[in-house]
Formats: sequence, C-alpha cells, structure tokens
Amino acid sequence: MPELAEVELARRIWEPGIGERIIAIDTHPRTRIFRDTPAAEIEPALSDKTLAASRTHGKRLLFSFTTAVRRSRKPGSANLKPDPGMSLHLELHLGMSGRLVLAPPGHPAARHDHFVLRTGKLSLVYSDYRQFGRVYLHQSVEDPWADLPPQVLDRRFTRAHLERLTTRRAGTAIKALLLDQSAFPGVGNWMADEICWRLPCHPATPAGDLEAGLLRRVSRQVCRGALRHVADRNAPRAGAEGFSPGRYVEQVPPASWLFQHRWKPGGTCPRCRSYLDRSTIASRSTAWCPACQRSGRPEA
Repeated sequence: MPELAEVELARRIWEPGIGERIIAIDTHPRTRIFRDTPAAEIEPALSDKTLAASRTHGKRLLFSFTTAVRRSRKPGSANLKPDPGMSLHLELHLGMSGRLVLAPPGHPAARHDHFVLRTGKLSLVYSDYRQFGRVYLHQSVEDPWADLPPQVLDRRFTRAHLERLTTRRAGTAIKALLLDQSAFPGVGNWMADEICWRLPCHPATPAGDLEAGLLRRVSRQVCRGALRHVADRNAPRAGAEGFSPGRYVEQVPPASWLFQHRWKPGGTCPRCRSYLDRSTIASRSTAWCPACQRSGRPEA
C-alpha cells in the first residue's frame, strides 16, 4: 500500500486540475471503490463544481470543490486548508493498486478507469484494477479531517505527544506502533523498517523502551527524506502510466538507506554490511540487521 510520500506524488498528478470546472463525470457504479459513497450520489454533487484545493494526510487524499473558482495563494499546497466556502470534499484511498492519471479531455475510459472527472482541458482519472481503493464524499462546510491525529511532520507531533503515546502503548512492538495509522499516519512497511534501522532497534522492541525524543527525531528524518527522494525527485507521470506503486520511481532513496537493500537476495546492511534477517513482525514482512539492531534499548 502506498505510504505518505507516494500518496503525495499521486496528489500532484491531479494538481493541474485545480481551478478547472467539472463538466462531466464517468463512473463504473457497481465497482467496490464506491462502497462508502454510491456513484449516484457523487456524480450530481460534483457536476459543475470547481476543483479548488488538494492535500494529503498519511495515506489519504482529499480534493475540495467549490461552486466558484477560489484560487489559493499557494495552489496545490499539500497542507492547504479548505476554504470556508467549500462544501464538498472528495476523499480517495489508493489501496493496493489504485492510481491517479492525468489525461486529455477526450480520454476514452479504460476497463479499470472506474472514476473520471472531465473538464474542458483535461481528465482526472482514478484507476484501480483490484478495487481495494475507495472514494468517499464529504458534504460539509466543516473540515472533514479536523479530528485526525497529527502527522509526523506536523507541529503537534511533539516529544510530549510521543511520550504520552509510548507510555500508553509501552508493551507494543515498535514496528506495530509505527504501522498504526492513528499514531504515525502515512508510515507503512518500508518506512517502519527504515525508522527501526536508523534508531537503531530491533523491530520487536517494546515502544516503552524507546526514548521519545529520539523516536520523534528519527521518524521525522525518514518522513522528510521519503518526501524528498520519492515525491520531489519524481515527475508525476501522465497518460496511461499515472501513479502506480512500485513502478513510478526514477529517483529512489539512495544506497545509504535500508530501502535499497531490504528485499534484495543476500541483501546486506548499508551500515555494517552484515546480512539482513527477515521475519514477520506485526503481521508484516520485516527486514533488519542482526548486528546493528539487537534487542534492548537504543542509545539516544
């Protein structure tokens, strides 16, 4: 499943649609992506509306619409707050195989193009061949994400916040806590392994054994690095390619990251060159260095 930097890269693919009015909507209404909000509700709600803003939170995308063009001072800002006049917010989850595509206005919808927003200049396409993704419509002037937990790079993600979290979840394996979207929004499997490797600590280490300041510093470092290497250095692809997990990367985290070694046959630790161990921790496939990431409390 895409993680925060991959989701941000996907958001940027639809960014050229900001300021454009929706003149037609194509759907495959029986597909599972409409299990939260039926296509029959989404189509009339978004018709003739203008895409005004987009942002992400963890693994979620939100596209906000208004009846009039409301251009932000920072169009397309990932953390742009909805205008008070916006009353429609389309939330997307990419699931395992969902991707966003920017296409010409006359784009012929392919078999798995289950949701297409058409404007006079372009088409915004949501494609998902496995249909694990979802589309959800929020019809409210209120910010639908107001109560979501702070993201790792938010100002509210403080040391005190993490201390409360790790105290409450002291016995939880750190890998499991990192994967919990209510605790570390947007952190997925590879990023969790990366954070554990950099701490360094064994992925099964109880969260209560970790120093909150160190955990905050390292998790923020990995999130910033992921955005830089995945989102900033990869041009969003248009046409038939769009966004697709595992196929979009032209610039990936460098060889100094565990990312580059974790699933290679005979993969070694980029720090000490020991062969990596692999097992299932927190119900997910996990890679770590047995020499660098021993059990016990890491030093701050």
